[in-house]
Amino acid sequence: MQRYFFHFCVLIALLCSQQHNAYAVQWQSLDGTSKYKVAYDEQSIRLTPLGRLELWLRFIPRGERERKFAATQYREKQYRSHLEYYEIDCSEQTALLGLIDISGTSRARLKRLQGGTQPEPILPGSILDKAAQRICPVLDEESEEENETEDTVRSQDPATNVESALDSDKRQQIENLQKKAASTEATAETWRELGNIYFDTDQPEQAIKAYGEALVLRPDDTDILNDQGAMYRQTGDFKRALANFEKAFTIDPNNLESLYNSSYVYAFDLNNIPKALILWLQYLKLDSKSEVARQVQSFLDQYGK
Repeated sequence: MQRYFFHFCVLIALLCSQQHNAYAVQWQSLDGTSKYKVAYDEQSIRLTPLGRLELWLRFIPRGERERKFAATQYREKQYRSHLEYYEIDCSEQTALLGLIDISGTSRARLKRLQGGTQPEPILPGSILDKAAQRICPVLDEESEEENETEDTVRSQDPATNVESALDSDKRQQIENLQKKAASTEATAETWRELGNIYFDTDQPEQAIKAYGEALVLRPDDTDILNDQGAMYRQTGDFKRALANFEKAFTIDPNNLESLYNSSYVYAFDLNNIPKALILWLQYLKLDSKSEVARQVQSFLDQYGK
């Protein structure tokens, strides 16, 4: 398990800043969006008791057309700009939107909107991702180099590397399942269990083979198709991953896991946002209330505008 070390001076600065309730706003520009110029308040960064970083972002429309769009969106004719308050978890790469302040002329606050209650994943390339890259503490370079040296030595022998990552209990489970799979008693469930333990111990190539044997005996098992697809994705074989997910959804048109998996590959691995938007809308027709549905909705809000 890698040990991460934060820059001591950064954390001390953050902790000390909690002692002050008032501060001078210092806006730092970020690469904006197609609709907004975006900046973050450098002085608003504080460490919460939960270990998150507080942050205010400012959004100013790029033009009158964008301002009118935002005015309609926030139902405020006098809209000129807005602020968004976040709590960012740097280790988990999630963010909780706490507040939205809508401002009119002279930065007068027109109204305050409450945000969500659950952290959402920070999407790669998003404004939050760019902000997190600016404010999250970085790895200590010396410690990082030491860890890289250790990893390089261990990785010289892949077999040894895998063995060292497994505890005795896991090794024994794998050995037992390998013997059972090689016998005449082997069933689809045997191969699936072996695939699962390879999955859990980060051995994707072995997992793919085991799941493949299970699918020979049970070709229409959507759970096995999804699990093998996840392993294909981990190895970078996105074409085969999609083939598995799409087959699972064809077999079971209510299989939400396969639909979500397909949309994720299209959006974040293949950068095919139009295709992902179609699948996200399809997902919400089947499920609109779960936590996953809320995440899917956040993807639509981010990329569907």
